[in-house]
Amino acid sequence: MGAADYPSTVLADHPIAYYRMEETSGTTVNDSSASGQFPATYNPSTDGMYPKLGQPGIDTNSIQLSTASANSTSFAYAGYYPEFNQQAPFSFEIWARPASLDSANYRCPVGNFSGWATPTQSGWYVYQTPGSPSTFAFIMAGSSVWIAYSGVTPANWFYLVGTYDGTNASFYVNGQLVGTQTAAGYEANSVNNPYNYSLGIGERGDISQFFDGNLDEFAYYTNVLTATQVLTHYQVGTNSFRVATVPPSIVKDVVSVNAYAGHPVEFSVQADGTDPLAYQWYKGTTPVNGETNKTLSFTCVPSDDGTTYYVHVSNGVGATNSSTATLSVSTGIQIDAPLTSITRNVGSSAAFEIVAEGALPLSYQWRNGDNSPIPGATNSMLWLSNVQLTNDGASCYVTISNPYTSTNSDPATLNVQPRAVIVPAEKYAQVVEADGPVAYWRLDETSGSTQAVDAIGSFDGSYDVGTGSFSYGVAPGIPNETDVAVGLTNGAMITIPYAIEINPPGAFTVEGWFQPASATTGGNDYRTAISSMSNPYGVGPTGWLVYQTAGNNWAWWPYNGYWNGVQLTDSDSIVPNEWYYLALTYDGTTFTLYVNGVAKASGTDNAFVQNGNVPSGGAADYNYNYSTTPGLPAGSGSFVLGWRMDNGFNPFLGAIDDVAVYNKALTPMQIQNHFLNTTHLTITSSGNNVIIVWPTGTLQSATDVNGPYTDVSGATSPYTNSVSGTQQFYRVQLQ
Repeated sequence: MGAADYPSTVLADHPIAYYRMEETSGTTVNDSSASGQFPATYNPSTDGMYPKLGQPGIDTNSIQLSTASANSTSFAYAGYYPEFNQQAPFSFEIWARPASLDSANYRCPVGNFSGWATPTQSGWYVYQTPGSPSTFAFIMAGSSVWIAYSGVTPANWFYLVGTYDGTNASFYVNGQLVGTQTAAGYEANSVNNPYNYSLGIGERGDISQFFDGNLDEFAYYTNVLTATQVLTHYQVGTNSFRVATVPPSIVKDVVSVNAYAGHPVEFSVQADGTDPLAYQWYKGTTPVNGETNKTLSFTCVPSDDGTTYYVHVSNGVGATNSSTATLSVSTGIQIDAPLTSITRNVGSSAAFEIVAEGALPLSYQWRNGDNSPIPGATNSMLWLSNVQLTNDGASCYVTISNPYTSTNSDPATLNVQPRAVIVPAEKYAQVVEADGPVAYWRLDETSGSTQAVDAIGSFDGSYDVGTGSFSYGVAPGIPNETDVAVGLTNGAMITIPYAIEINPPGAFTVEGWFQPASATTGGNDYRTAISSMSNPYGVGPTGWLVYQTAGNNWAWWPYNGYWNGVQLTDSDSIVPNEWYYLALTYDGTTFTLYVNGVAKASGTDNAFVQNGNVPSGGAADYNYNYSTTPGLPAGSGSFVLGWRMDNGFNPFLGAIDDVAVYNKALTPMQIQNHFLNTTHLTITSSGNNVIIVWPTGTLQSATDVNGPYTDVSGATSPYTNSVSGTQQFYRVQLQ
């Protein structure tokens, strides 16, 4: 283009509004576009400190915003201009320099969003997501567009561009295309917006999600910027920064910390100023040897109670000290989520969990209602199997101890009721039930049924028709099985209420049979086959889901909040109308996705958060699993066959059969047996005997490998036989 400077480069591409944010005083944000028809306004913080104008930026100045306290949040906004809110192509660009990474809150450099209180959410916005690593994400309301760029770091400038051509949305960061997604369903911010929320700079558009840092050079276009134009703007902009010599200043101060003995603690500071910045931490008035970073981390002990800390920040221009913060160390124990009484069916598993925090190490001892200890019950969770009517009314509690003190929880009661529906264990069910599931839905109900019976546990589901329909009695895909499956169309799904037994915080397995009716068509055509997740406000999804992806592959996505987590994808394409056996195993460290008995993908995620928990930084900064009066905790969602609990993206279209959940990781052999609908026996020698072990079925023997085989009278596993006389061959008959 031959433009010599940044504003000329932007103006040459004809934005309808251009906020350079060059002002050094006042509340008006000038529109530097050719028309100048769309002025904006600075909204100052209640403490009058922000926005700070005249800060170093591109081609001279930028503005600085702060979220250090509720009194310092500030932003800029344009009036509700129809020209900004057409259901038509547009582009926007802005330069953003985040000052901090927030552990729990989304930060929005720019947005034009109607707000969640409107009947139909409309408009678009850009998030700086919580946590570390943080991302910039471009979101378009009404569609499934979420295009994210990872690697956001404080005190660095980022050039952000979003475009919409009427069909597709694209997001660029620092001149490079991050991604393009179909924006079907997008609604411009002129639909159902009774508040006339406007374009926000430093907030989402609905006066929320305030940004922390510097912003500069926002431009809005009623056309799509090309990749070449975007790259040119970035290249010219990076050569146009005003270099200023600025002494250090504290952007986010050190704060006091309360902690339990034995826990890691961290003090941190966010400072700004001309690089390089040097840091030195002090304990009281004594420098802490080697602690010369933005953060000071260590494991606290009782003697640290009442100690104070601050950091000295310096550069070649000047120096400053942070505020002084105090560390308070406790040796106590606090119960965050109490025990809850439960009702379970005869033969079911039952689980109690206590969620506590305190000085480390914590130890647990579960006790019966008569105060007697329960042997081996020394974890935070108590598992009971095969409960009977004789257990009805039994109570338990837990003693929690650390080196300094101990406390008892309130008791909880196990109520046991007769099983309303008895589901016979025949054929394939024998193979599954021999491996000890905690829940098992055969999905063989007859037409018109409203309840999906848990054949082994206490966790019946409901057939939720929604706007779709069910087809009962669908032919199964399990080898040598005649027990029928169920078909789902147009958003019909099977919903099982949250229970900790089907969302164990440790190892687990989920398995089932799925028959997709068609291939996905790309774009945002993600179809959820099965899920157990939640999406608590402000912290993002926890738990997991299985997608039939837009690329038509099976993928298992465990989450750890903030839309992060490992993604395990089978590289083979799905063939419509074929049955697939999917098994998801987690051994406490490694996630493995099996398709048709074969391990297709594995991965680890040490931050995984099971459905029912809240990621660290959310819900008052602790995790909890259990229901509390009057209902379930934030962070718990239903176990769903055929969609996501939040109805995100698309429902599954096809048939589902025989879904089971275990509180352990099944072995590869067990998974292979389930896929083949078979079992294996094991023979080991012990002196002059052989010991034969098998999980289910009838033991048979023959003197020839080809038979004939006859039942071994009275044989139960394990079976011992002497090594003598004629050779014997053994097999197990399942059916």
